[in-house]
Amino acid sequence: MSAKPSPVSAPSPWYALLPLDNRYPALHGLRVLAIFSVIQFHVTWIFALEEGIPLDLHFAIGSMTIFFGMDLFFLLSGFLIGSILLHSLKTSGNLDLRRFYLRRIFRTFPAYWVVLAYLVLVTGMTVTQRENLPYEILYATNFLPLDRGGVIMFWGWSLALEEQFYLTVPALFYLLQRMKSERLRFLLLGLLWLAPLVTRIWKYTHGRPWTDIGLYAALYFRTATRFDAIVAGIILAFLEQRYGKQIGQWLQIPRHRTMLALPAAACLWILLQPDLFGAEYVQWVHVFAWGTLTSIMYVPALLLLLHPKTGEDPIQRFLGARGFHTIATLGYGIYLVHIPLLYRVCVPLIKALKARGYSMWVGWPLAFVVDVAGSLAIGYVLHILVEKPSLWLRQKVAG
Repeated sequence: MSAKPSPVSAPSPWYALLPLDNRYPALHGLRVLAIFSVIQFHVTWIFALEEGIPLDLHFAIGSMTIFFGMDLFFLLSGFLIGSILLHSLKTSGNLDLRRFYLRRIFRTFPAYWVVLAYLVLVTGMTVTQRENLPYEILYATNFLPLDRGGVIMFWGWSLALEEQFYLTVPALFYLLQRMKSERLRFLLLGLLWLAPLVTRIWKYTHGRPWTDIGLYAALYFRTATRFDAIVAGIILAFLEQRYGKQIGQWLQIPRHRTMLALPAAACLWILLQPDLFGAEYVQWVHVFAWGTLTSIMYVPALLLLLHPKTGEDPIQRFLGARGFHTIATLGYGIYLVHIPLLYRVCVPLIKALKARGYSMWVGWPLAFVVDVAGSLAIGYVLHILVEKPSLWLRQKVAG
């Protein structure tokens, strides 16, 4: 009797999502939480500091203290890219640079350029914005002053930082591959991780006195002072590839899990209370917080997440839920459009509600929900019309 032919899966409809790789399901949940934290930060920042919409002072300060969702993006990006390059080295023994860069370009450039082109067309650009547009097109936004009158997509600074780092990361992996000692590899990565902190300290001490906003503008957005979280993600990728099995076994012991959880919790405590050591040291806390403390918090937390105790872990199950995977798939588009949606929809809506006497305890949550829902919808359209065709073409060109 001849064997039955294996069933051929039906092609997915054109409107279906092309989901992200699901090798680490719980990381999708973390990515979604990072998206929500970034959106809530921007809602508060735009309302309170740009549009003059009054918010409760304690609420506004607490909201803007939760800035570290962006660092989680950086660390996850470093971990995933590092894992990809390490896998390439392990399987083929070399880095296929053409494939690496082509896959990166087809993944990120098209949607970014589409949104930027749309904003250029609908925005009455200033002279400075026209002059700076080539920088934005080439992912160099974070080399510019990020005021609204100077650039179109000021929130593109984080995308620019990532692309600049990815431009050089194959050279880093080539150098790491040439080293014969694992200890030397980790020493180099450790020094690279410390470099932004050293730069931040140097800039802070040589530029005093600073206003809080001035320090933020000088240190928070610039490549030289902000790539440490990405390097921390690469270190995490090395730890997982080289010692993942041993780490998993070590973390089955409860006291070992506590040893990792304590520094993560301590860093979170400091991040949430930047005045913990006194008002005169708040700026010093910022210098250490913007990359160093966030890395020390996230790396052990992710190790705990990647290596749950034997048996079903409720946190992993929650973060690995299908809904998080769906939202994470649309995450890039959500980030691209959430700021324009805030300015063009949420701000007029909340100002109208405020004029009618509604409390901001109603207005702020409504703005957050509208921005998330609207960004999801537009992100889905971007995914279907731009990202999916680009990823299809990537498969044809780069495999």
